[in-house]
Amino acid sequence: MANPETPLSQVVHQFNYCPCQYMDSSWLTDKQSWIENLDGWRHRPMLNNWVLKEWELTPISESTFNIPTNSVALLPPESLRKLLVMVGGVLHCISMRQVILKEPKQHLHTAFGSEGMQFCIQQGPMLLSDWPEGWQHKLPSQFDSVSIQEQALKLGLIWFSFILKNSPDNIQQRWRFKLKQSDFAFSSNVAWLEETQRDLAYRLTKKIAKQVIPQWFHLLK
Repeated sequence: MANPETPLSQVVHQFNYCPCQYMDSSWLTDKQSWIENLDGWRHRPMLNNWVLKEWELTPISESTFNIPTNSVALLPPESLRKLLVMVGGVLHCISMRQVILKEPKQHLHTAFGSEGMQFCIQQGPMLLSDWPEGWQHKLPSQFDSVSIQEQALKLGLIWFSFILKNSPDNIQQRWRFKLKQSDFAFSSNVAWLEETQRDLAYRLTKKIAKQVIPQWFHLLK
């Protein structure tokens, strides 16, 4: 897998030709689960070629990632998931500021981490001078750390699906590979995100990424 020092050209090469290195195993069917028992299966050229053929994936040129919204697909799985959850957290940031009871505060702390919660509460509302209608969501009247993290992840997935909506199918499928297949059991069409807001949504994503995954920020255009 790529690390923060990996050149962009190599990151794109791995994105194109080594899908097994980042594909979540949930994308394998029951009949294909034996693959996981193979030693070093994620690095076997034969299996990478099989995935490319099975999902009809073709190479994407490095210049394609000069389109800023496409570049979010290059983020590695663990950091991508962290960013998705934090985007969902920021979309609750104004509601978070109103939480005063100890127990729900502890749930937020567990779900987003100490630094993540403080970022949402202290800096989140100021990330945009004028929040579009519908972008800020209310916290449920009752929640625990698991349910609020799941809700944040779902919002993050809707958000990223919106950002990548006009990206080539090959980019979208490779991006989905980095997450659990079950994560996408929802409709990404929501009334609170409008086509004209895609650039603003991406700029907000970059602001959040700079704080929560600074080591990968250079991948975002």
